[in-house]
Amino acid sequence: MGLINIMLYEIRRVRRLFLVAVAASIGTAATADVSAQVTPEGDAAKTGVNLLGLPAAPLTEPIVTDRPDFTESALSVPWGHMQLEGGYTYIANDEDGLRTGEHVFPEFLLRTGIVEDFEFRLGWTGWSLTESLFTEENDAGRRVRVKDHDDGATDMSVGFKVHLLEQQGLVPEFGVIGEMSLPTGSRSTGKSAGDVEPGAKLLWSYDLSEDLALSGNFNFAVPSSDSGRFFQSAASVSLSYGLTDRLGVYTEYFGFYPNDRGGDCAHYANGGFTFLVTDNFQLDIRSGVGLNEEADDCFVGAGFAIRF
Repeated sequence: MGLINIMLYEIRRVRRLFLVAVAASIGTAATADVSAQVTPEGDAAKTGVNLLGLPAAPLTEPIVTDRPDFTESALSVPWGHMQLEGGYTYIANDEDGLRTGEHVFPEFLLRTGIVEDFEFRLGWTGWSLTESLFTEENDAGRRVRVKDHDDGATDMSVGFKVHLLEQQGLVPEFGVIGEMSLPTGSRSTGKSAGDVEPGAKLLWSYDLSEDLALSGNFNFAVPSSDSGRFFQSAASVSLSYGLTDRLGVYTEYFGFYPNDRGGDCAHYANGGFTFLVTDNFQLDIRSGVGLNEEADDCFVGAGFAIRF
């Protein structure tokens, strides 16, 4: 009962923090909308409305998401609009006799377009439920299989995205993300870093044709580990193809260099599908594998994105 009470307390605490941050994000977007009775270009005829009936950028293109792949889009959410992305991931790994399975949900990312080409971001990977299975020797000297659980809330993150440059000739489209994680998670179960972790991402994309696009990220962060802080870079490259107007497919490589302080790099390959239900609602599925010993063995997931 003690563990259940702790879990319920953590859920209520993180839920309160997330709801407060969502309310602040909505208030910021509403203030920006009310103060801008025309579009950033100064053309009132181009002003649309959002779900609340407030002035906002007209939605002329389908939703562009930052999931399901590792690569983040270079585009920002149109000003005056909000976009919620979320999902579920299962991660499996088997190393040196220790078998782990981790369930992660709801993977929330709330993106709010404040002005043209600028968005505020609030993220929460959510609740992490990790089951470990290993063999140890009991008091009688017999080797028995033992199951253990490490469950808890992960850290939240705040940040922004700026769309810097449209694709021009051979020059790709560019954007940048600045963000930091906040120690709001469960420290007793190791789900929280216990400190603020800053990071930045350089985003690029290039349309090879009407249906084929190449994109990628260069990421830099200063995460914490049991042995202290360290500098970590990461990179990705993703190739996406539109099978139809609604159905898309992608394949991707991404890696972390290094994966942990004093450790090796971790390399992954993954792929998946996206389905555009409407211009403002998308579903996705994905799966991936680790390419070396340092990486997790495999993962699968599914999710959604909705724009208001």
